[in-house]
Amino acid sequence: MEWQYFLTYKNMDENCMKLHISDKRYPALLKQIFSPPAVLFCKGNLELLSSPCISIVGTRRSSDYGEFMTRKIINELSATSLTIVSGLAKGIDTIAHDAAMKNNMPTIAVLGSGMHNIYPQQNKGLAEQIKGKGLIITEYEDEETPQKCNFPKRNRIISGLSIATLVIEAPEKSGALITAKLALEQGREVFVIPGDADEINSMGIIKLLQRGGAYPISSGKEIIDVLNEQSVLPCFDTQSKASGLARKPTANPLFTRNLIHKFTQLESKILGIIPAHRGINIDQIHQKLTDIISQQIEIQKLLEAISMLELKRLILLKGGKYYRK
Repeated sequence: MEWQYFLTYKNMDENCMKLHISDKRYPALLKQIFSPPAVLFCKGNLELLSSPCISIVGTRRSSDYGEFMTRKIINELSATSLTIVSGLAKGIDTIAHDAAMKNNMPTIAVLGSGMHNIYPQQNKGLAEQIKGKGLIITEYEDEETPQKCNFPKRNRIISGLSIATLVIEAPEKSGALITAKLALEQGREVFVIPGDADEINSMGIIKLLQRGGAYPISSGKEIIDVLNEQSVLPCFDTQSKASGLARKPTANPLFTRNLIHKFTQLESKILGIIPAHRGINIDQIHQKLTDIISQQIEIQKLLEAISMLELKRLILLKGGKYYRK
């Protein structure tokens, strides 16, 4: 295979470790993705590559609301053994790394450049803090400059390291949406934070919900509950301290899926409306649901519930109609 040859890199920082894909320390989840990097250059704690990770990504132009929700959720996740993964970019990425360290959580920064060309430059200090408390990784040689084409490619590593990706604020055309798309293609869970429908930073979130495949959440506890239900995490006791995030160790944190699901009342009603042998469109579902509950339901709530059922692989959108699987 192409990664089985040995490369010699000039001027490699003596503190920078080169991890070959054949190395036992190379992250198992990352090996599962399409076109995993042949080599990872690493600075910091390599043990984090074998820990359960969640990636947190979003717009570079974050709002006060985006910062509040990022810090709130990371604080709620801080009682777990999760590692926070992000891309060291401005905005949500920077906030996620900073919040993780302030909550004594490990964090991994994935670069779109070499170790000697931290981008953006204003995050050089943050990168040094991460190197001391967490891990910095890149597939690029030390002197590689931050090329525009590197960052979408870098995103496959962010999602590939993680059992789940959380998107917090994303315009319709956003690198965060690329990461979410890659996560779904890799078979990983995707969570989103709903925002005001008329805000630019909500447009990408709405698209993800409309297309299905993303869980709308408002707390760290909801993330843990969903991941436990899907059996993609070591078990967490959701009744303990700080919203119930005390970890019960397990031998294998790798991604698996459980086909037993819990349903909200709305999800159960929608599933009962969709016929077993023919498809119906969203307007028909909305009308039938209105007839059953004798009141109008907000279309956004309906779309969110349908997205949940799609993610649970129980319904399928085809040709503008929903079918029960």
